[in-house]
Amino acid sequence: MKLLSVRDLSFQRQGYFAYKHVTFSLSQKESVSITGDSGSGKTALLETLAGLNYPDSGTASYTTGARVGFMPQIETEIINDSVVEHLEKMRQLTGDLAVRSDQAKDLAAYMGMSPFMDRKVSSLSVGLRQRVSFLAAVIGRPNILILDDPFSFQNSTYITNMLEIVKDLEDNGSGILVAGPMNDSGVDAYFDTNYQMKAKSLEPKNLADINLMLVFKITPDSMAITKELGAFVAAELDGVVELKVPAIHKDAIIKTMIELNYQFEGMRNLEV
Repeated sequence: MKLLSVRDLSFQRQGYFAYKHVTFSLSQKESVSITGDSGSGKTALLETLAGLNYPDSGTASYTTGARVGFMPQIETEIINDSVVEHLEKMRQLTGDLAVRSDQAKDLAAYMGMSPFMDRKVSSLSVGLRQRVSFLAAVIGRPNILILDDPFSFQNSTYITNMLEIVKDLEDNGSGILVAGPMNDSGVDAYFDTNYQMKAKSLEPKNLADINLMLVFKITPDSMAITKELGAFVAAELDGVVELKVPAIHKDAIIKTMIELNYQFEGMRNLEV
């Protein structure tokens, strides 16, 4: 089921297009990434979809009952509540659909926020405030989650944790829309559909041009790698095998390796 349909959307600021003629859709259990250089129009587009500005032409239609969670690129509001107070307020805004209070604290701990729960949000570093903003967007269990540059100021551990939380929402029926810079930590491959902003417009991104290194742990039950997979093997050392693969084939190769009893450990983006 489609959650969001965008048709020929355009928006101008001071007589210049922030973005133009944008068309795409977002469905249940779908994750979409939009990458682009600074100033390409990503933030203006997401702000429009979150209702913070109004397009000059075109339409953005949400399904009935849509619940949108939005994380801005930079939180401009000065929040003097403590982290625990702020997250509880955000949780209560969604009512019975939100995670429970104890689950919210577990999510905060997973994002490394436990030592800071009694600190004012405004007193935190940029990276920590970004984590608070992310948590505020997800604890209401939205069926449409919009994240603008969520991985900035985060290390690989918290990027991975964010992606796992996002994946859990997706698996439970939410649609996910994430924007970020070009070549942002290789996260493109985690998404079902990838676009890039070029010349203020949205274009499909060709995953065939992106190579990934998939890392698998060898288990006692691991079987011999097939001849077809062998062509992708880049290294095998200390109980780990690495496969260099085109991103477009990622899911099929991971599935086959797991069927051969290899444990998937993660992946990273490679320069093409």
